[in-house]
Amino acid sequence: MKYFEFLKRLLTFKKYPLFRTLPFRYLLLNILLVSILISLPYISSMFLTANTLGELDEIENEIPDFTIENGQYHGVDKIINLNGDSVLFTEQISQDNVEEISDDVLLGFLSDGLYIADFQNGTFSYSLIGDVNDKESLEHFITTQMSSLYFYIIMYATIYVIVIYFFVFTLMLILSFIFSGLAKLGNKKTDYMNWFKIGSYAILIPALIIGIIQTTTGLFLWQIFILALIPFVYYYKKLPVKNKTQS
Repeated sequence: MKYFEFLKRLLTFKKYPLFRTLPFRYLLLNILLVSILISLPYISSMFLTANTLGELDEIENEIPDFTIENGQYHGVDKIINLNGDSVLFTEQISQDNVEEISDDVLLGFLSDGLYIADFQNGTFSYSLIGDVNDKESLEHFITTQMSSLYFYIIMYATIYVIVIYFFVFTLMLILSFIFSGLAKLGNKKTDYMNWFKIGSYAILIPALIIGIIQTTTGLFLWQIFILALIPFVYYYKKLPVKNKTQS
C-alpha cells in the first residue's frame, strides 16, 4: 500500500522530498492514530473500571454497608477481589494520599471521593456517580444503569480523542512552521506542507511506543516524542541551498 511506502521512506531516510505527494487524508489519518494511541490507556481503564463495577452485581452480598454524605464516605474498610482486580472501600485514604493504594486496586471508594486506576489524576468527587449514596443505591445503579454508563464512557472517549486530535494537529502546525522558518533563515528550499506531512509520520512511531509502554506499565513517557525530531533534523540537513540571484 502507498501508505506504508511513506512510512518506509521515513524509517529508511530515503526520498523525503517525495512526501509532497502524500495525500492529505494520510496526514489526517496519522494524527487520528496518534490521538487514539495516546488516549487508549485512559479509555481501556474506563472500560475495565466499568466491567469491574458491573461484576459487583455477582457478589453483592460482599459489598459493605456504607453511606456517602456531603461527599464523604462512611463505612467499614474492605477490599473485594474480582478476577485479579480489587475494589476498595475505605475511610482511611483520601484523594490526597492515593499513593497508599495497592496496584491491584482498580476502583476505590475513598473517604472523600472515587479512585479510578490509571485514569488522568485518578480521583473524582462522588458527584460522578450521582444518586449513589449507600449500599442499596450502588446495587441499584449496577443493575439498572450499566448500559447507560457504557454509553457515557463511549461519548467521553470520543470527545477525549477529538480534543487530543486538535491538540496534536495544532502542535504539528507549530512544529512545521518552526522548521520551515529555520530553513528559510538558512536560505534553503523549503515547503511548509512537506514538513507537516513528514511530521505526521514522524510522530506516529513515538506515539506507538508510548501507547504500548503506557498500556503495559501505566507510565506516560512523553520524552519519547523527542524521537520525532530525528526525521525533521535529517530533512533539514538534506534541504538544498537556494541559488544566489545574480545582480
